[in-house]
Parts: sequence; structure tokens; C-alpha cells
Amino acid sequence: MCITFIETNPNPKNGEYRLIIASNRDEFYKRPSKQAFICPDTKIIGGRDLEENRENGMWLGLRVDEKKQILRFGCLLNVTGEEKNANVQSRGFIVPNYLKTKDSPILFFENLLKSGEFNAFNLVSVELNKKEVTTYFLSNTPNQVCKFSGEQTLGFGNSPINRPLTKVRNGRYKFKEIIQTSKSKEELKNALLKLLKSSEKNLPDPELQRRAPQAFEQLSSIYVDIKKMYGTRTHSIILVDKDWNIEFHEDTMDSPINPEDIIWKTSSIKSNL
Repeated sequence: MCITFIETNPNPKNGEYRLIIASNRDEFYKRPSKQAFICPDTKIIGGRDLEENRENGMWLGLRVDEKKQILRFGCLLNVTGEEKNANVQSRGFIVPNYLKTKDSPILFFENLLKSGEFNAFNLVSVELNKKEVTTYFLSNTPNQVCKFSGEQTLGFGNSPINRPLTKVRNGRYKFKEIIQTSKSKEELKNALLKLLKSSEKNLPDPELQRRAPQAFEQLSSIYVDIKKMYGTRTHSIILVDKDWNIEFHEDTMDSPINPEDIIWKTSSIKSNL
């Protein structure tokens, strides 16, 4: 399970933001990963999967192209409760391939769906430039592409876009309220982090119960913790202010993770467009 909230505003006032993203990564604690960093070759910012045969896959990342003056963001969300096939391509390379491609988003999406089979996924992306901002939602369950232009407040999770989980709907409203009421960047970041750490159950949720009948109660909160073996292990907050200052903030469990003594590491990567 993962969850992502996005606010876009192509014409912010002083003190407002062009882009705000708050996202949780949920994964098995034993799966090795690397804390967010800037790749010196690709300039991609984000953490990396270190699982054998899936090295350098990504769940979330962004890339700033200073020459073209474009920020590109991508986030991968699995679709809960769908059949899994071990003999298909790894989904972890979808995000870095998207961030590196020279193709337009639509062309990349079309080629991705034609190129091979993957287990069920949702891909959320943002294209931000000096003129406009566009958010895309791509899924192979079923195949579809949705486009959201201009000022938007959006939430995405581990289900089809037309059947959002209750925690996605509820979280989106809280996300919007935090943005409207926060009076400083630090207040905003702290409030978003508190939202990402919320253990409140969002029930009832018939869609989640249908997709995960054995674990829907544990999965109904934004922050997930299941038997000290699986749960939320990374919080990511991305801010792009009116003056194009970019901050990628990450709180992540130090790997290897000891469920009896979890250590959180905080990092902040700054750039500009």
C-alpha cells in the first residue's frame, strides 16, 4: 500500500506553492533500499530499491531539467488485490524510465502499455514548467490515462481512480485544509508529516475490504503498521514555491530495519528551476 496527495497551482500568490506533494511508501521492512539522493549521471532525485534483481528501481522520484526548464515527477502505486505473476517485468523501473525519457508523457504511457506485461500498477506523474502544470494518472488495471490541468488538489492510492479508498478521500480533504491553514513552510511540512503519520482508521471502506479482506482494518490508515513486518517506511514531501525553489524532504526508516528499534533518518535536497 502507498498513498500520494498532490496540490498544483500554476499561478501562486506570495507565500503559496506551485507544487506540493505528500506521499507514503509502504513496503516489507526486510526489503533493502537506499535513502533519497541526487544521481550524478541522470540528476534524478529519490530513493532506490536494493532488492536482488530489482536494484535501482524506484517508487517515487523527480528530475529537474534546467535547460528545458521542466520539473518531472513520478510515483508508482501498486493496485491491491489483483493477481500477481512472477514472470513479468519489474514495475520498479517504470518511474526512472519515465523521468529519463525524452518522449512526451502521453507517448511514454502509450509505449509503456504496449511494451510488455506488468503486474497491476498506477503511475502518477506531474509535468511542471514555466507556463503550466499537468498531472497524469496512468493505470494498466484497466488501461487508462487521465489528465488534470491547472489548479488541482488530488489524492491517489492502491485502487482504480474511479474507486478511491476511503483514506484517500478523507486524506485529500485534510491535505487541502493543511495547505489552506499553514502560515509558514515549517508549519506546512510539520502538518503534512503529521498527516502522513496518521494511524486513524478510515472505515468503513467496502472497496478496501473487497481487495484485502484479511488486512483491510490495518490498511485503512494512512500510516500502516502490520505485525512489525510491513508498513509505512518512507515519508516524502516535495515543495516548489512561487520563486521556483524546490525542496525534496524525506523521512525514512534506516535500513536494515529493526522492527524492535526503528531509527528514522531525515534528509532534505534542494534545487531550483
